[in-house]
Amino acid sequence: MKRTTLTEVAVHAGVSKGTVSKVLNGRPDVGESTREKVRAAAAALGYTAAASRQPRSAIVLVFDTLESNYSLQVMAGAVDACGRAGADLLLNTLPALEKGDVPPFSEEWFAHCGRDGATAVIAVTTPLGEEQIAAAARARVPLLAIDPVNSLPPAVPSIGSTNWAGGLEATNHLIGLGHRRIGHLRGPEGSVPAGERLAGYRSALEAAGIAYDPALVVGDGFSYEDGFGSAAHLLGLEPRPTALFAASDEAALGAFEAARQASLQIPADLSVVGFDDTLVARWASPKLTTVRQPLQAMGEMAVERALGMLTGSSRRAHPIQLQTSLVERASTAPL
Repeated sequence: MKRTTLTEVAVHAGVSKGTVSKVLNGRPDVGESTREKVRAAAAALGYTAAASRQPRSAIVLVFDTLESNYSLQVMAGAVDACGRAGADLLLNTLPALEKGDVPPFSEEWFAHCGRDGATAVIAVTTPLGEEQIAAAARARVPLLAIDPVNSLPPAVPSIGSTNWAGGLEATNHLIGLGHRRIGHLRGPEGSVPAGERLAGYRSALEAAGIAYDPALVVGDGFSYEDGFGSAAHLLGLEPRPTALFAASDEAALGAFEAARQASLQIPADLSVVGFDDTLVARWASPKLTTVRQPLQAMGEMAVERALGMLTGSSRRAHPIQLQTSLVERASTAPL
């Protein structure tokens, strides 16, 4: 007899093949009505490929976006940790894209995550409000955060890095090269890591006896486009900065393009430091001096801690900050 395919189930249920796959694999981001339609279609067609099995521990990783090297390196660490532990890894982004998907962090979404008692959720650079945290608690779903963008209550563990120290070290590096007019391409206004990097920048200036100039701090995002626009503005000032500290590698690459369009050479005319040490820092021309975050280790540690919370072996909720370090390459030079 001809075996029923996933595509046939999707057509019978009136949904996409991807939605069928989500339902049969226990993904939490599908509405209950859609879930029931898929189950009914599978039963009507005699689809048996998704045989029942004992639930394994599952980690749901929720990103604000997957279109960044930052996300890919955190994900790589999570994949390694789940592989070692024999746990499933599910990925979500904000917002859900398919019709019928349940938004991550909603009451219904957490309720589904908590049905088998074997799922933990890790929010990566995504905001978590009081309602979302309460929904996770009601569903008895362990909730953690990587690089939380907002302040979290003590009950929610977080994994991050020493952002203030990284901002301090990046700025001190530029000061040590003789730069005094140093611009900062800051991250999102409400982001805790971005604020800590700015605070490190300001502390370095103060310690060196350099007056803080708010006109040299521009930006509201970590993206290439944010970095390009902010750097273009700063390079149009008179006098312009001789160095820039960007809150991310992608913003630093945006500064590279702004400098090129202004007929400035890096590092002869402008020194640039990034933050993260993603793969693009090594691919840039010239190679980017940057502050290294242990992104893969952050993904690994978050998964290990989440699995510990599922088994009850880890009850600590205090934040963990992993050490940053400056990686000197070719994008900075003495003034």
